[in-house]
Amino acid sequence: MQAEETPQSVRFEIPDLAAAVRLTRRLGGIWDVSLQDSRDINLVSVALRSDPSDLAVLLRNVEAWVKQESLCAIRFGVDSRDYVLTAGEADWEAIPAAVG
Repeated sequence: MQAEETPQSVRFEIPDLAAAVRLTRRLGGIWDVSLQDSRDINLVSVALRSDPSDLAVLLRNVEAWVKQESLCAIRFGVDSRDYVLTAGEADWEAIPAAVG
């Protein structure tokens, strides 16, 4: 799924809508954030500020959130490249089952 991504933005792929909303709320107090929800994946897009260290600050913040949510890993994109951010251990019982 292609999301709006500019050189000054980062998009995070979050499988669960409720978790995507929590991430959006967490980041919204600091950055301009948008959420695109769909059946397959939810995309949280964050506009970076002009501070050169902003990307590092954002990724540390999201890394802490991934660990707190027991997600283990999420995919994110920046500069038209995809990466995986890992943190903590997965809590498989907390992950919602796919509905299909």
